[in-house]
Amino acid sequence: SSGINAEYGIVKRSWDISLVPLKQVPMNLFLMWMIGNTLSLFPIIMTIMMFKSPFASLFSYKTTFQKLEGSHHILQKIVFILSNFVLIGMALYKCSAMGLLPTHPSDWIAFELPKTRMEYAVGGVVLMP
Repeated sequence: SSGINAEYGIVKRSWDISLVPLKQVPMNLFLMWMIGNTLSLFPIIMTIMMFKSPFASLFSYKTTFQKLEGSHHILQKIVFILSNFVLIGMALYKCSAMGLLPTHPSDWIAFELPKTRMEYAVGGVVLMP
């Protein structure tokens, strides 16, 4: 009975550890919505932090799972790694929405013209007297 409870505790603990990055997804979605798509200091810092956390988790996943013994937590490691890739994908999407990723040919080729704007919006200024 004691061995079964210990094994159950180890499996439960390993699932708790592996699901930590997935628990960060709603908070990151809320942060992505709150910081907007403008290029200023605060959104750029928050986007960098969205990259830093999953990369730090991925580079230290061995020490994270080192406390748990046995080979039963292979699936938990896979879930942990994939959920960190989900967080990295969200950060990449945020960079794309902010215009920080080079996604247009003019970003790579010197003679290609950049996109032309179809309209401009200006608020609070009278253009014609």
